[in-house]
Amino acid sequence: MTTSEASLTLTYDEFSALLSSGKPIRNVELDATWLDGKDLRDAEFCNCSFEPESEFNSIDFRESVWKDTEFPAGMFKSCDLREAKFENCSFYYADTRGGACFRHADLSDVEFHNCDLRLTIFPYSQMFCIAFQNCRLTGASLEGCDFGKVAGRRALKPRATFTDCQLNYATLSDLDLEEGILTECDLTSSNLSNTNLTNADLKRSTLSDAETDDLDLTYADLRGANLGALFLTSLRGYRGMVVSASQQHILLQGLGIKIEPD
Repeated sequence: MTTSEASLTLTYDEFSALLSSGKPIRNVELDATWLDGKDLRDAEFCNCSFEPESEFNSIDFRESVWKDTEFPAGMFKSCDLREAKFENCSFYYADTRGGACFRHADLSDVEFHNCDLRLTIFPYSQMFCIAFQNCRLTGASLEGCDFGKVAGRRALKPRATFTDCQLNYATLSDLDLEEGILTECDLTSSNLSNTNLTNADLKRSTLSDAETDDLDLTYADLRGANLGALFLTSLRGYRGMVVSASQQHILLQGLGIKIEPD
């Protein structure tokens, strides 16, 4: 999603000196290996790029800020990204139609704003308090992610926010997203089977053709959502679920109840 190509080529020593200066790093072609062992806290990168399919191995991205930067099909292995921010960044590689991979990564408190994360996968990653806003997550897979957190002897409830995101054809099955926020999202043809969305906020989202077998929507708020052909009988729970008055006929028809005018 960068607006112009990176134009500067630096040596490793020049990059290290620029990073140590505390100034924003702009318009630079970067090598993933240069980040190894670096303190990136409060570092800001703008309009930078990495080679396609770059590998980031155990890199500490904590509290770094990335704007208009390209990570085409990047591989993030066991990286610590806590409290990092990504704005207008692209992780999708059009040439191979491949997404990025965050494997065993800590994405707690990470913010993605207006990012292209199509076909990105997040196997076995930590996502407590992660936030996606206006992001393209078409075909992405969050299978195996953990949205909770253990603090001392306490297990904190899952926290996740998806706002105005494209989650069509995404895999969101077998997840605990209790009290999650998924407002104004396109979940068309997504896989939500066996996921816990108890007390979740799904207002104005689209669930057309989504797989919802054993989905728990207990006390979930679906006002203004496009329910498609949501079948209550396939859900694990729906007690206390809130819908708009105009949605009643869709749910009743799914139960085989014929509706006639007064």
